Amino acid sequence: MNAKIFTSAPVRVMTFAVALLASLATATQAHATTVDSYVSNNCDTMASSDCWTGTNVLIVHYSPISSYSASASFLGNVPSYSGATGAADGIITNYHYVFSGGGAGSGQGVRNNAASVLACSSAANYRVYYSPSYQGHSQYISGDWGCDDGVNLDSTLRNNNASQHWG
Repeated sequence: MNAKIFTSAPVRVMTFAVALLASLATATQAHATTVDSYVSNNCDTMASSDCWTGTNVLIVHYSPISSYSASASFLGNVPSYSGATGAADGIITNYHYVFSGGGAGSGQGVRNNAASVLACSSAANYRVYYSPSYQGHSQYISGDWGCDDGVNLDSTLRNNNASQHWG
């Protein structure tokens, strides 16, 4: 009988140790650092200096082009104007895209709130889409090197816009 207790005790200790390690690993994952960041561009998730300099970006405005309003600027493909998630150095960052810069719409989310856009490039053209991941109705936006001729979104996309893609 002592032999049975002696041989099964290491198994119970091993089982306990494995269960303890598994629970610690789960607890560590559950307490990962997550940060919410409200930004008016996708520069933190892009590996291009163009984003920070405003070259080749699409500037999205809260109001029609003839009125002053808050804006947001994005470089390249944006699968969702709601935002994006990035991870670095053990920190998960949820980027929420919002309009900024003062005027009407400042602080509002970009998705389903834009009325006009401006493509700041002679080489980069864009499409703005009704749905996330470049789906549904879209509008072609021609590049404008001077960043001085914006375009009002058509009636289907105005305040119903969810993504953008290089044209």
